[in-house]
Amino acid sequence: MQRYFTEQPIQNQVLFSVTGDNFHHLIKVMRAKVNDQAEFVASTHQVYVGKIQEIGEQSASILPILQLEKTAELPIEVTIACGIAKGDKSEYIVQKGTELGARHFIFLPTEFSVARWPAKKVTRKIERLQKVAKSAAEQSHRNYIPTVTYYESLQALEKWPGMFKIVAYEESAKQGEHTQLQKQITQMKTGNTMLALFGPEGGLAVSEIKSLTEANFTSVGLGPRILRAETAPLYLLSAISVLKEMR
Repeated sequence: MQRYFTEQPIQNQVLFSVTGDNFHHLIKVMRAKVNDQAEFVASTHQVYVGKIQEIGEQSASILPILQLEKTAELPIEVTIACGIAKGDKSEYIVQKGTELGARHFIFLPTEFSVARWPAKKVTRKIERLQKVAKSAAEQSHRNYIPTVTYYESLQALEKWPGMFKIVAYEESAKQGEHTQLQKQITQMKTGNTMLALFGPEGGLAVSEIKSLTEANFTSVGLGPRILRAETAPLYLLSAISVLKEMR
């Protein structure tokens, strides 16, 4: 069943309207008719099955008939931070990372970042990535649309206040480190937050790792293989799902 995010509160048996992009997709693209049903996520992140009552020129009236209690959210609120990578890798990370349960995405320049986002293009890039997140959240039946943010420097990230902060470092993997990631995940409880930082194609500089370690980041390996910049965040999210959801 198709899912749509709304910006309004929803209550059982109380009509609400669908307009804009949601109306266009539901009525024009999916060709839904009166009495057809879809899922709608309220501004409170609750999900309802709604039945179409009436279709107008630019809006449709929806009657919520059932609240769904099941959630597809990870028990851990994960923020994925990535050094800016080349091409469309940022879109890939946001799309697939949303499908795998990430709640927030941060992109930032790092020392080895080949690609850069000119200041005048940052707003447009973030808007594009936010649309990717929304579409992926609907497809994967999330209760939340992940946020996408741009930081101007690594120093801003170092001030993140959470307790669980990790940085994926390929030298850790090369040296055979294979316990810290599992240790960090298993220590976490439902509702905790995690910030995970990944470098761009060239990885992170030794000086950056030193600075992050001083800011209480834990350096972790991601298995014995060296992963691409766009693959590493997905490895982490999959590991969290296995260790926290699939028990």
